Amino acid sequence: MASTDVAAAEVKAQTTQAEEPAKVVRHQEVGHKSLLQSDALYQYILETSVYPREPEPMKELREVTAKHPWNLMTTSADEGQFLGLLLKLINAKNTMEIGVYTGYSLLSTALALPDDGKILAMDINRENYDIGLPIIEKAGVAHKIDFREG
Repeated sequence: MASTDVAAAEVKAQTTQAEEPAKVVRHQEVGHKSLLQSDALYQYILETSVYPREPEPMKELREVTAKHPWNLMTTSADEGQFLGLLLKLINAKNTMEIGVYTGYSLLSTALALPDDGKILAMDINRENYDIGLPIIEKAGVAHKIDFREG
């Protein structure tokens, strides 16, 4: 991305700050260290590169999870896409997820695995997983998931 695009994004963010509520970006919200020190740049990357490539079930689950009071526990959209890319690159077939929450990264994993892939998913609480389960089922990947509570 050209430096003029970054500068333009930063200026736009500063000028619209008074007009609209500030967008909270995940890397600051939960204290992640990041190479991206600019909220405007991070938002630009999300809007131009991440969200347009996000599968519809992932978008739906992200939006449902954002309404949950503990939403900071979720995987961000850019992390979910990176996870899916890595799983495809190594031709992963079997994975394990410890700590499922509403299932955003679980769905990303399930979409990246082949149809006969399997995920052992574990969480101490099924209640949050059940929030995302209808979306996972609608995406057609629930058969890949072996959820265990405990």
